[in-house]
Amino acid sequence: MQKILCVDDAPDVLLMMEQIFQGYDYSLASSLKQASGLVDRTKYSVILLDVELPDGSGFDFMTSQPSRLSGSQVIFLTGRGDIASKASAFSLGADDYVVKPFDPAELKFRVDAKLRKAATNANQQAILRVGNLTCNLQDQTVCKTESGQPLDLTFIEFKIFRLLASTPNKIFSRSEILDRVWGHAISVTDRVVDVHISNLRKKINDSGVSIEAVIGTGYRIINVNAATTESAHDTKTSH
Repeated sequence: MQKILCVDDAPDVLLMMEQIFQGYDYSLASSLKQASGLVDRTKYSVILLDVELPDGSGFDFMTSQPSRLSGSQVIFLTGRGDIASKASAFSLGADDYVVKPFDPAELKFRVDAKLRKAATNANQQAILRVGNLTCNLQDQTVCKTESGQPLDLTFIEFKIFRLLASTPNKIFSRSEILDRVWGHAISVTDRVVDVHISNLRKKINDSGVSIEAVIGTGYRIINVNAATTESAHDTKTSH
């Protein structure tokens, strides 16, 4: 059964979670320390995460342990409804953002949608390969195939790589990348896509795999070694 983790320090919110998720496999935590211990032992499909907790920020918690939260749909559940907070959450890779007070039925609908998405992701092909890079969809890691050395990617960088690697050589427009990676997040612009792809390029720079910018269109991922080999073959056969 898919598991849900709710992290909030307000007793009334935790009580509401118990009522909303009756019949679900869920865990409750009132601090980041408790949440950290739980994600160490259990893989959660959905994590409901408050931003302001007694021992730290939900934003910091999300960025400090990408490997332990990989594969989890993260929904920030907070009283901070300002645009800057929402922009920060989605830029870190959040899957949704719900402002308190909220309608319990609506929250349940949102969580159910994320659970369906998590189940779909789990049923998809587990491994993608592009050149010397292997993308593990279940663990949400990208490794160099020969050494098995994982790249230090953020949530967003992994999502972008997974999208591009799903169809090598296909050109994805910026608007498509925005929609597929950030969903309907507000305050995320084409410039944000460019910045994240620039950072991702640096991290895969020596792998033989490259992300090309197609002027006026978007981006595509290619296996540079394969492209070079094909070019050399074409040159040889033309003589």
